Amino acid sequence: MSASTKRAGSYNVATRGKLLDSAEELFAARSHEAVTLKEIAALAEANVGQIVYHFGQKDALIKEVILRRAGLISAERLQLLDAYERLVGQENVALEPLVRAFIDPYLAKLKGEEAGWRNWALFIGRNVWDKTLSETIAEAFNPAASRYIEAFRRALPSLTRVDGARAFQLLLAGIYGSTTNDSRINSLLGDEGLSRDYDGYQEVLIPFVVGGIQAIGDMRERAS
Repeated sequence: MSASTKRAGSYNVATRGKLLDSAEELFAARSHEAVTLKEIAALAEANVGQIVYHFGQKDALIKEVILRRAGLISAERLQLLDAYERLVGQENVALEPLVRAFIDPYLAKLKGEEAGWRNWALFIGRNVWDKTLSETIAEAFNPAASRYIEAFRRALPSLTRVDGARAFQLLLAGIYGSTTNDSRINSLLGDEGLSRDYDGYQEVLIPFVVGGIQAIGDMRERAS
């Protein structure tokens, strides 16, 4: 491979990453539907032709924005789940460690130095229920979600299949509600910094979720 070919390959990889980073930043600030390819290209110091070269149409770019980081966070969650199940055995899992294994990696990324994770989280949190993105969201997150729902039900055998899915839905609502810089909490408490206090959210979110799921299981046990 010639030196010029290597440089071109590196340039293409770098440009692709810059385009994804720029799309994330703009999607975090405004509706992804309103953001134009021209704006993305300008922020990335590229041109629209390069977006088309790397991704094709805008829908494909949006899909790649979702999948790029979703793959990383899902892999980390599954690694933690696998390690925990190996340690205690699949039938001996407990609810709180499972919830922590799911929530902690996500919040750790948001508390890190890379702003791209916070941009991505804002975009995902505000659009995770968007029907037009549901196919990509399912591709990105369902494999890990299914594993965790199964584990929740092993931890609490009284949970029905529907209970497990609904409990997981409410877990997601708690995560995304805690990480989208909700101005509502600012207005209620008069402190704009609280919506970005990920440590504060993490402290209350885990016991809140664990307690809620446990209560569902207890309710089913009493009814049986």
